[in-house]
Amino acid sequence: MFSGLLAFASPSYAWDLSLDSKKAQGLAHYIMAVCHDLNGETSLAISEYQESVKYNASEPAPRLKLGAYYLRLDEIPKATVQLKAVARLSPQDSQAHYLLALIYSSEKKFDLAAAEYELILKNAVHDEPANTDVYLYLGQLYYAQDKYPQAREQFLKIVDLEPANTTALFLLGSVWADTNEYTKAIESFRRVLQIEPDNGEALNSLGYIYAQEGVHLDDAISMIRRAIKIDPTNGAYYDSLGWALYKKGRIREGLMALQKAQTFIEDEILYDHMGDVYKALKEYSLARKFWHKSLDLDPHQILVKQKIKELQIWIASKSPHQLN
Repeated sequence: MFSGLLAFASPSYAWDLSLDSKKAQGLAHYIMAVCHDLNGETSLAISEYQESVKYNASEPAPRLKLGAYYLRLDEIPKATVQLKAVARLSPQDSQAHYLLALIYSSEKKFDLAAAEYELILKNAVHDEPANTDVYLYLGQLYYAQDKYPQAREQFLKIVDLEPANTTALFLLGSVWADTNEYTKAIESFRRVLQIEPDNGEALNSLGYIYAQEGVHLDDAISMIRRAIKIDPTNGAYYDSLGWALYKKGRIREGLMALQKAQTFIEDEILYDHMGDVYKALKEYSLARKFWHKSLDLDPHQILVKQKIKELQIWIASKSPHQLN
């Protein structure tokens, strides 16, 4: 499963040369292990690395090699023990953190994997404080975990260093939008469009915010249509268009755009929008159907649950002929 990792685990540790007899034996076994490594003698190499660890347990180099070997052999518990020891003995060792991240990802322990990647990126930032790529990776990692303040901090660092970095500006706008700070989000997306007028993601995001706020709806529709021309198979863009048309009062046109979106994506926000549109068209059974589809994808949507409840109460209060 984890073949090819030994090449990654090639440490350049400086051994403590003020050796007592045990440490000297540990180094000797390590040297023998490396020789077996070079000759492709896996079992002998593992045996020698194990002996090296016995004699000098505080040296990270043989532990890193053992961890990589165990990982390649799918002996995950053994690999984890050795790699955790390396991370403890040498916290700046990105290789150990990387291999641990692979293990945690394979075990679907994504929070632990993310923590290891965070340590790698923090070490990289320390080594290269002006490397905006590292800030970008770290910011995206935080963003994926919904750690919005930490993500925003990284993206702001990039923008300070590179004011025309449209990737960072767009992601910064996305963070502002996700935290409902729409004024700042609009400013970020506008800055992207000043630099890249045909940036489809920024056109769509700005248009969607306008639709959400019910402002500048003609501009929103125009921008989202431009985004669709750039990427005509992007279901999220059709969802934004449908929502903007609905907010404009062009409900049938909005429904057509939302139905088009449905051919490309399956999304809880799209289904919520479709529920609202069908309710506006007095097609109440379809409204309920799509709100329930939205809840199937994300059961924690309080507002969608409230919509269903309110519709049920309202229908119960009406006579059949009043519902037509």
